Amino acid sequence: MNTEELTNKLKEYDNIDAFLTENEANFDENGFKAFLETLLQRENTNITKLALGSGVSVPYAHQLFNGAKNRPRKDILLRLAFGLALSLEETNRLLTLGGTSPLRAKVRRDSILIFCLNKQMGQDEADELLCHYGLATV
Repeated sequence: MNTEELTNKLKEYDNIDAFLTENEANFDENGFKAFLETLLQRENTNITKLALGSGVSVPYAHQLFNGAKNRPRKDILLRLAFGLALSLEETNRLLTLGGTSPLRAKVRRDSILIFCLNKQMGQDEADELLCHYGLATV
């Protein structure tokens, strides 16, 4: 269930205890690590290969996956998203679960990143576009 659906469902409840109990499976606490593990399994890869292909240090990637690092920088998460060839929706979920803000089209840099994700471009192509517009690369 996505956030909007869960929010709408919450409006129907008069008792928060009932809502929390009945919707336990829909909460994202501890979801960051689980989401990363699901993505690795789906892509049939491992942490080391993902790190090397994403430009993230291998020790740091292992810390992310074992929960030792729980607030990574947004660009680290974006590197992982490009490394896993995530969709925009998956990227925003990764960013949100990782404790950062999702990409927003009202932000110039984010607009370029959204464009690149939607066009299934790689990180190198995204960085080239960002450079072209004088913006920080991922």
